[in-house]
Amino acid sequence: MSSRRFDILDAWRTLAILLMIAYHFLYDLYIFDVISASQLFSTPLNILERFTCGSFILLAGASARFSRNNLRHGLLVLAAGLAVEIGAAVAGQIIRWGVLMLLGTSMAVWHFWGKYLERIQPAVLGSGAFVLFFAARAWTARVTAPVSWLYPLGFTAPGFYSADYFPLFPWFFLFLMGTVLGGWCLERRERRLLTLALPKALTWPGRHSLLIYILHQPVLYGISFLIWG
Repeated sequence: MSSRRFDILDAWRTLAILLMIAYHFLYDLYIFDVISASQLFSTPLNILERFTCGSFILLAGASARFSRNNLRHGLLVLAAGLAVEIGAAVAGQIIRWGVLMLLGTSMAVWHFWGKYLERIQPAVLGSGAFVLFFAARAWTARVTAPVSWLYPLGFTAPGFYSADYFPLFPWFFLFLMGTVLGGWCLERRERRLLTLALPKALTWPGRHSLLIYILHQPVLYGISFLIWG
């Protein structure tokens, strides 16, 4: 394991954070009836939202290859995810198994199983995770769960709703693709792109993404409430 950070990955995470903040601000505008549902849930914004969340998941998988303690980091992210769900409930929103819960669980799973998964050839692991992602997505979309507590796995009962929902199936497989990316970076760490030193303005937000994730929505919601509430 290496604690080495790659500025290019931190800059990518910074971009994802900025896009996330922009999208969540638009979501707050929707809550306060400033924009319509058709505007928020338009195809371009749906693509933007998936690109942003997909980036976080891929980068979390990559960072798992660099982390010295994925279990501790995973538990921290899970605690943050629980705090977000509680905060959302206080604000009158429903979030069950949002992206932080996915990331925290994935990191914990990697802590225990990563040493075995690393033995798989990267091309096999990456392509296998790619196929399983779409297979699991199709499977969970067709199945209705007979009980309400299977939603973390991706199987939902009738009436289930969550404003932010990233179950283990299929999204853990995207995390696995990220671990392949992280291994690729470690093997090619001397390449110019990976040794490139970028300005702190591009990397600092990416290195403090969890803190920004926890704080940004209360701030945005508070501002929106003061203006449009």
